[in-house]
Parts: sequence; structure tokens; C-alpha cells
Amino acid sequence: LVIGLVEAAAGLGYGVYHHLGLSNAFYIHTTYHQLSQPVWLNFQEEHSHAPTHLLYETADPKLRDLRNQVKNVVLIDDEFSTGQTLSNLVKPLREKLPQVERFIGAAILDWIPNEIPGITCVSMHKGYYSFNWKANMQLKNPTVAKGTDDKILDAIIPHNFGRLGVQSLDIACQNYVDITAFRHKKVLVLGTGECMYPAFLIAQYLEKGKVDVYVQATSRAPYNVDNDLEGKLVFKDNYHENIDNFFYNPKHYDTIILCYETTTLPDNYDLPEQLKQYASEVIELFLSPTT
Repeated sequence: LVIGLVEAAAGLGYGVYHHLGLSNAFYIHTTYHQLSQPVWLNFQEEHSHAPTHLLYETADPKLRDLRNQVKNVVLIDDEFSTGQTLSNLVKPLREKLPQVERFIGAAILDWIPNEIPGITCVSMHKGYYSFNWKANMQLKNPTVAKGTDDKILDAIIPHNFGRLGVQSLDIACQNYVDITAFRHKKVLVLGTGECMYPAFLIAQYLEKGKVDVYVQATSRAPYNVDNDLEGKLVFKDNYHENIDNFFYNPKHYDTIILCYETTTLPDNYDLPEQLKQYASEVIELFLSPTT
């Protein structure tokens, strides 16, 4: 069982799962979004801008049977900071899946200071940090992403790109983009929110067609503009939750292709309009997986 932790690892997680190439495995990612599907478990990422993670019951009974037999669970995130989130997730997983023999945490960057009992961590980079506490420190900006209300989003995000468990994930890229239209252009494929891997698939398809293509994603994470973060666009999300989202380090392209898993866009969503200052052409794709 491979689990990706949103937001950043919704796409990264499936990439790792796909690379493993296992037939007796499946992928599922956590989510911030409310669905009518039963919640299998939830856990907290206390230090995060979006502290509550939901892990839904898998949609396919065959995957439920497989999940109840797994011996290894791989937990994917972009970064481990203290290890608390891993511990918060593994605790209910042990209760739900007592037969699991090994939990593995995999990240690009690992800051965890000490080993976590019962969890093996692997990463591309390992580092350490420390802070000097500043008394009476006041935060200038809120650190938790909050919308106006909680909504059931079944009609807005009806497609399963991993939120309900998948063994394979693909989209018919040729139905969405014509490679010949972009061969002599610099193109950015921009995922939105938790819709990351589908954007990667579009970009990969264009790259195979010899297009000069880049891929990136928006985020609800409120980072400070500093050092390598040189700028950002701020806009309301496309999930109808009225939450501030961000597009970091916007650069100039001939074409920007926006990728959505949402079926509709809210009236106050203005990212396409803001992107027009960075590209002469902004294209919006409403994606669905192949079945």
C-alpha cells in the first residue's frame, strides 16, 4: 500500500508508486476535501497550513481486500520535518491494519532529528535545523488555510485520481492537447490544488512530442516570498471552498495550460485572468481519467 500525503505528495506519491511497478499494490492519497464517501481514517498534521488529513474508504472492493492483506505500507511526502505527522498516521494504520509488518516513510527531504520507532525513513536529502525561541513573537499572517464553510464536493470533484484508491492512473492526453500546436512554443502545464499527477501526464505527453514544456502546481501553502521564492500570485481556490491559493515564481511562457479535476469553477476564481500577464495564451483543461 502506497499513501501520498497532500498537498505536495498527491502527485509525487503516485510517481513513486508507478516506479515501484508492483502488481499486488495500490495507491491512495490523503485529501483536504469533503466527500460523501465514508472516511476510513483521519489524522492531524498540527504544524501545517491545513492540519486535518482525510483518508477515504477505497471505492473498489478488490482494493479493500488487498489493503487488508498488505504487509508493507509506504508513506510519501515531499518533506519530513519533525516526524510527528508520520507518527500520527501510523498509529491509526496499525489499528486498522494489524497485519502490516513494515512502515516506510519516503521523502525528498528529511529533517527528523531522531529515529521513529517502527518506521523506516528514506530520503534523497537529510538535514538538521534548530531555532532560537523568540519570546512574545506575533505572527503577521494566519498559518491555517480556512474557507467560508465546509462543502460536500462530490459533484465538483467526481473523478478518482487517487483519492479513493487506484492501481493505475492515466488520461487520454491526445484528447486534450494537440502536440503540433505547441512544437515551437515554451509551455507551462500548471496543476491546481490536489490535481498534480494529471498535469504531469499532460506535460510528459508534450515532452515526448518534443515540446519545450515545464510543469508546476498551485498550492494552498502560504509561503513567504524570500530567497528562491521570488514572487507569487494569490487567488481563491477552484474547489469552491473560498480558500486562498498561491502560484509561486510565475514566469513568462508562450502558453500556460491549466489543469483541473474540478468540473466547474467558482465566480471568484481569477487565476486565468492573472496568468494573462505571463502568457499570450492561457488554456484550461477539465480532466478525467481513462477507465
